[in-house]
Amino acid sequence: MKGQIVYIEGHMESEEQAQQALTSFKRWNWDVELHKGLTAETVQDTEEFKNLGIIEKSRLIDFKVEDHHKYLTKMACAINNAQFWKKVVESNEPMAFIEHDAICITSWDNHKFSDYLILNCESVFQPPNKLGLLQFVNYNWKTFGLARWAEDYPLKYHKDNAWYDASMAPGTGAYAMTPQGAKKMLKAVETHGLDQSDFMINSKNVTMQTYIPSPVTFNTVNLSTSYGIQ
Repeated sequence: MKGQIVYIEGHMESEEQAQQALTSFKRWNWDVELHKGLTAETVQDTEEFKNLGIIEKSRLIDFKVEDHHKYLTKMACAINNAQFWKKVVESNEPMAFIEHDAICITSWDNHKFSDYLILNCESVFQPPNKLGLLQFVNYNWKTFGLARWAEDYPLKYHKDNAWYDASMAPGTGAYAMTPQGAKKMLKAVETHGLDQSDFMINSKNVTMQTYIPSPVTFNTVNLSTSYGIQ
């Protein structure tokens, strides 16, 4: 599978982890390349920032009120994903979105998924992730192979808008998207507006699926750059 590994140019630790990610994916014959991501300093120059709205009562609006720099950082993350979806549509083939701290542990076996496939579900919210909560740390994925999203997974979209109570992606560390799924996501943000990147990827916008054993895990160090460059 083709894909892009998003990193922060000029951030030494991000660049180092991206190289480690690239090495691991190449080892397992994924067709991936490094991709310079947007930051709080560059995101305002993008067409998406200028032209796309923000969905009402959203996490992004909270950040805009609470901490403008964090808001710009979260907008950069969201637009990194939106630009990726456009690339998937243009390429007309499934592609993987990979953040710098991902590590590939097996090959891609050309699984036929519908829209969105999480590639690291067994590792999300686990150490070293700093957001690990008991309801996720202790969660047991019960399926094997390609499967529908588990209805009992406790992460739900909690903001009072069009996406309320949808199942939500646990981060955007490593996932694959088909052209069909990418078109759905682009239509969703054009219709409703942007939100935090993983909030946008939800069951009201795309069909969500898992694959176990997960082909991707995390690096042993979590840089937490989605909350601002450290």
